[in-house]
Amino acid sequence: MTKKIVYVQGSWDLFHVGHVNLLQKARKIAKKLIVGVNVDKSIKGHKGYYPVISFHDRVKILKACKYVDKVIKSDLTFNIRQLKRHKIEVIVLGSDWKGKYVIGQIRAEKEGIEIAYFPYTKKISSTIIKRKINGK
Repeated sequence: MTKKIVYVQGSWDLFHVGHVNLLQKARKIAKKLIVGVNVDKSIKGHKGYYPVISFHDRVKILKACKYVDKVIKSDLTFNIRQLKRHKIEVIVLGSDWKGKYVIGQIRAEKEGIEIAYFPYTKKISSTIIKRKINGK
């Protein structure tokens, strides 16, 4: 299998083993793994609340991850100009996104960028961690 330039995008709030699993799997198909970190404002608009960890700290955490080659600023949409600038060939999403619409996904596919879904790590998410912290 020819390795490709792979892109994974997310909030990456409360970095946990599910995040590690996704990055590790994406790394296996990547000659270069680029990670997009969603800005706080876009997370607030999508989820209704700001992330616990600041944008700059989430970027620093991801830059320290051995699977990641490059970290870039991102939004919840797939920015075609940004994807083309970085020569992205594959976008990796967790399987929990399968069947959901991501703005820019259709355009990315029309541009020849493959969308790959990797298994979601069950029983862990930033939301689950937040609920446990709050005693729920």
